[in-house]
Amino acid sequence: MIWQALERASMFDMSVFLTVTLVSFILYTLSDYIKIALLVMRIPGPPAYPFFGNCFMATQRNLLATIGIDAPKQYGLVSRVWLMIFPFFVILDPEHLQLILGSKRHTNKSFFYKLLHNFLGDGLITSSGAKWAAHRRYIQPTFHLHILEKFVETFADSAQCLTAKMNNLTDKPVNITNIVNECVLDILNEAVLGVPIYGKKEGMENSPFRQGKVVVQDRVARPWLMFNWIYKFTEDATEELLQKKRLDDFTRTMINKRRDIVENGKIEGRKSLLDYMIEISKKHPDFTEEDIVNEACTFMLAGQDSVGASLAFAMFLLAQNPEHQQKCIEEIDAIFGSDDRAPTMADLREMKYLEMCIKEALRLYPAVPIMARRLGEDVQCGKYLLPAGAEIFIMPYITHRLEHIYPDPEAFIPERFTTENIEKRNPYAYLPFSAGPRNCIGHKFAIIEMKTIISKVLRSFRLKSVPGKETFEPLFRITLRAGGGLWVQLEPRNNNTM
Repeated sequence: MIWQALERASMFDMSVFLTVTLVSFILYTLSDYIKIALLVMRIPGPPAYPFFGNCFMATQRNLLATIGIDAPKQYGLVSRVWLMIFPFFVILDPEHLQLILGSKRHTNKSFFYKLLHNFLGDGLITSSGAKWAAHRRYIQPTFHLHILEKFVETFADSAQCLTAKMNNLTDKPVNITNIVNECVLDILNEAVLGVPIYGKKEGMENSPFRQGKVVVQDRVARPWLMFNWIYKFTEDATEELLQKKRLDDFTRTMINKRRDIVENGKIEGRKSLLDYMIEISKKHPDFTEEDIVNEACTFMLAGQDSVGASLAFAMFLLAQNPEHQQKCIEEIDAIFGSDDRAPTMADLREMKYLEMCIKEALRLYPAVPIMARRLGEDVQCGKYLLPAGAEIFIMPYITHRLEHIYPDPEAFIPERFTTENIEKRNPYAYLPFSAGPRNCIGHKFAIIEMKTIISKVLRSFRLKSVPGKETFEPLFRITLRAGGGLWVQLEPRNNNTM
């Protein structure tokens, strides 16, 4: 009897011990989450639903227009949102952003970017840690100015094709987004894949880079789909993986073609980024063919979406602001006169006012309006100490509209980007290409590309606004889009007044 009592007591003690151990393990495992969640509950932010959090905000058509105006006034420069049970801090102040984006300790991307892996693969945009650092180090020299200069001819050729198409569109309003996207895709086909703008383009009509869609926003709006073990059973997941396979297979075919050209010394004319990456793989065995595929897809997809949208926004804004367009035209005419030659890098450097207009367009409509990071160590943001491991949202669309930094923020004022005015601002107040160690590796490529194309268009046409289509609704689809399109009227130039 005594032995049975002792045995029961022993079993009770063991169950208590196991229960305490299990609870302690769970609390230890979740301690960082609990710490972050308790802090988030003290910080203002939009009303959140149980379990779903703020996920339904992703379904709001006017989300950007609303948060761009109201969020800083309502919630301050440090606020919070919930993606289901996952808390995010929203950081808007340039001084706080400098602490995060300017440090190599915070280069890891948020788990949010894993939702893009089926679409972009594991390239520079989505990767983190040692892999990202190595790839960035290998690829960075390819974007040195002396190499970028070699792409100016590619930009100019595509711009020539664009203006040729525009000659047939002068009698009606034009949604500039559509034809600009074709121009950018031509550039990427040649610059990244080595397919010439002029000449044979077998198979390019059915290029998978002309197809597909990003479904991340749909997954956030239906938050249970953020879990891959659920999402993989959906039709969207099946189609997304098939599209990724089409992209990968197509890119591998192009790699094999370029590798044959490189190894047999048959390169004629312009080298592509694939050529440079093939050379990198020979020097660095850890930079595999799979890595080349991922990086090439990243450049093709990100470059197409972001630059295409940015070009369209810039041209639309010039049409809406003829006085600034006239200054660009006068600057361009002073460089070229009546000469129809292609621009050189020296010519592009002289386009200082055009560059200010492009930068102001990127301030108003940054191609990537929201970014995310994961803190590698504690960061003091005002009165809040954000702990290591915290997930951060960075919103250039809102930061670019802070009135104490950019007075009259909705106005198109290119003079904000004179050298004198730039020097007065914190450099992290302007983030169209992110900033710090993880800034966009192709930002110089993009600016040169945009200057080449817009300058060519303005040498041939004046951009006019279309009555009734002077405004649009900015939409967030991972990158920024214009609801209803961006409409302009193309007027052949007569070199007189506007």
